Amino acid sequence: MGDIVIFTDRSRNIDFAEIFQFQSIVFMEEPYTEELFSSVLCGIVDYAQPEQAIAASNFIRVTLPQLPLLVITDMRAVMNDSHLIRIRGVGRTSLLHWKENSRDRLLAEIKRLLYPEYPLETPHIAFILSVYNEEQRFKHVRRFCERLQTYIRLHVVEGSIYLIDDGSEDGTADLLEGMEQQTSLTDNRIHGNVIPLMNTRKLGRNTHKAGTYLEGMRAIEADYYVFVDADDSFFIEDIARMINIVKLGYYDIIIGTKDNSAVNRPLLRFWMSLGKRLVSKPFLPEGVVDSQTGLKVISAVAVRQLFPHLKEKLGLAVDLEMMFIAKKLKLRVFQLPVACIDRDGSHIDVWRDSFGFVRSLVNIWRLDRRIR
Repeated sequence: MGDIVIFTDRSRNIDFAEIFQFQSIVFMEEPYTEELFSSVLCGIVDYAQPEQAIAASNFIRVTLPQLPLLVITDMRAVMNDSHLIRIRGVGRTSLLHWKENSRDRLLAEIKRLLYPEYPLETPHIAFILSVYNEEQRFKHVRRFCERLQTYIRLHVVEGSIYLIDDGSEDGTADLLEGMEQQTSLTDNRIHGNVIPLMNTRKLGRNTHKAGTYLEGMRAIEADYYVFVDADDSFFIEDIARMINIVKLGYYDIIIGTKDNSAVNRPLLRFWMSLGKRLVSKPFLPEGVVDSQTGLKVISAVAVRQLFPHLKEKLGLAVDLEMMFIAKKLKLRVFQLPVACIDRDGSHIDVWRDSFGFVRSLVNIWRLDRRIR
């Protein structure tokens, strides 16, 4: 099997053989055959109909979930982000709008997918994890960081994990430092000596998460910021899909919503969450119903617009304030359903935090309603 596998209906008449003269390619025709893609390094999907493109993408991703894919569309097609989120797997996914003069760009995109460690400039992605009193369940933090490291090395390259300790009072800080010292810093990285793969920071006070967001935005330079809970409650595949979407440039913020998908969620937390959604709806951008899921991907431009307005004293309500400010500033926000596991030992006190959430609604309206 060749280096590049191409799924195409040939409707755009792209001369792939001429473009990829120095790479081995193979065409996959319908009906697809069950073959072992042992030597494939990258895939191209070129169909006029989006549904065919999705089917072809998922066919190969079933066998090779980490395979990079370039999906080709054009101005007449209706392929967009709502289609891309249906493509499974954790591999990088790029979208190319084909035009007559796109030949050089097509070749450049494939080279970028095949050799992500070689471009002179590649986006830096900061994975910011809030950590507080996690000594008793640190195995979840360690496991999630290990999975993130694997994903970064294979698919992001210029990405770093930032564990921000929100004033822990147990042995969490020592465990974080030990994990940082054990982490290899330079695998496949362009600037490995400049930005380590794993970083730890300590706030010295408990801010109920808000301070970790603000510290990450203030102190970390990145092109994209991934804010995610550290307890291994989210799946790398969902994080990868969100990153793939925000890098296309259509949206400033991608947020996850657990909807009814959370595993192990107590019934009381489910009903409390539903109530929060109802009362917070007027504060949220169009199409967003859930502000509190601990998974967000935000572009650097949006971070610069949000940061001056965010307030540490709002604590856990910083997620809601972020969405309200995004609505006031007319930022482009997209909500994506994600899978989630509610871990035992959560620091959330359902009743106390729910009453605090209602008070925060009043404070957010009072403090931020005049933002333009």
